[in-house]
Amino acid sequence: MIGSGVGGAAAALLLSHAGIPTLLAEKERRLGGSAAAVERDGFRVDTGTHMLCRGEDGPLGDVLRRVGQVDAIAFRESAEPAALCFAGAARGGRAGAERGGRVALPADLRRLAASALDLARALELTPLEAARAARLLAHATAMRDVDLAACDDVTAEAYAARFLPRPAAAARLGGLLGLPLLLPGSEASAGEALLASRQLARSGRQSYPEGGAARVPDVFCRLARELGAAVRTGTAVRRVLVRDRRVRGVELEDGTTLSAGIVVSTAGLASTVAELVGEPHFPEAYVARVRALTPQPRQAQVKIGLRRRLAAAGALAGLGGGAGAPALPFYCVAPTRFDPSLAPPGHELLCACAVSGASGGASPGAPAATVDELLRALAGAVPGLLSEAVFVDGSPGDERGPGAELAAGTAQTPGQVGRARPAVYTPVRGLYLAGRAAGGRGAGMELAASSAMECVDRILVDLGRDLGAPAPPALIDIAGDLLGRVAASTVSWVARPRG
Repeated sequence: MIGSGVGGAAAALLLSHAGIPTLLAEKERRLGGSAAAVERDGFRVDTGTHMLCRGEDGPLGDVLRRVGQVDAIAFRESAEPAALCFAGAARGGRAGAERGGRVALPADLRRLAASALDLARALELTPLEAARAARLLAHATAMRDVDLAACDDVTAEAYAARFLPRPAAAARLGGLLGLPLLLPGSEASAGEALLASRQLARSGRQSYPEGGAARVPDVFCRLARELGAAVRTGTAVRRVLVRDRRVRGVELEDGTTLSAGIVVSTAGLASTVAELVGEPHFPEAYVARVRALTPQPRQAQVKIGLRRRLAAAGALAGLGGGAGAPALPFYCVAPTRFDPSLAPPGHELLCACAVSGASGGASPGAPAATVDELLRALAGAVPGLLSEAVFVDGSPGDERGPGAELAAGTAQTPGQVGRARPAVYTPVRGLYLAGRAAGGRGAGMELAASSAMECVDRILVDLGRDLGAPAPPALIDIAGDLLGRVAASTVSWVARPRG
């Protein structure tokens, strides 16, 4: 098992639970990959910026249920809702909150309709457009998997345009839909974006792991150890050993070779094929497909420790409003709103990242400038932010660098999701993929956990194991489907064109 992020740790746990001797190799000295954590000035800071999740109702809970440890991780909810920030652009191009606004979302997203009017005003929708937008959201809640799959190859903005013919309105609503994927609406897959919206709406939960995001891979690795897995940190894999298009083991950076009939990589698809294995071991068509994939874009990140609580929400999202776009669309989570122990008493921790496009790439000099833009956008959404900062990690000139990193994932854009998403198995027998690069559906940590379960299921099938009957649909999904269809029918009747 290469990598100890959420996907790698989950796969190692599930394989160990299935009785397969497993060795997890993590190149860093700490576990967690992009879901690790560091201590600073009394704060426990996540190294990544993570989306809120559904807790035990989602894939993270599914992994724990499979191994009979559903209570091993506590997921906390916040009474303080998430908020959408529509920061306008003041004269001269500087971000200004005075021309924007904030729309608070209910803690229970099943009550989102209560915020619909404020949201429509912030998006500057006409009354007719507001009704059509409500129809879109109702349809998203009611959609079956087959309906979502039909939208996989359409962008979120193009899907919104089916309901909102005015381009500006479609762009704003598309941006809102693409937010869970950390992609602009002009690039995010509508099917994947709508799936994320449906999952959150049906669950109604906005959760964060107690102890921070790093708690998830830490617990997964601990449970894997208890089941007999070996977990090594500071152990980098130099290459995967392949002969006759079959995995034979791995070679570590220190020259040690380890025999293995199965290798699971979370290092990213392109890195696995080109660097760990070598392109000559794969069919030309597979290599061409991997080269053509668009990776998840380079996202600028900042971590800010505050002397007092300022965010007034568990999560913030900066989106383009009618008065003008914010300096940079962003997503920001306040982990201390869910677990105050992550900071000294009375303090607050913010973890934020930019929402940038996947198609444009990033030049070597771009990340530092993007961090500046991200800080300006955050300062416009949270008054007094920089004056109350204990530290700002990721700002230009910081000793830890500009804070931008390239995720090892495959961007969730049209042509790269659903059936078109890279598979968890490869043409090299015994070589599998897990994490955000292949398989799975959803967003953030839930995508990685979903991919890990899909990967392990495939391994067990290839080994001739019987997976048993699939689990029946959860009652919440059945009820959500019925209520969603009633809502969709009602809103469709209200919003239908009148003669």
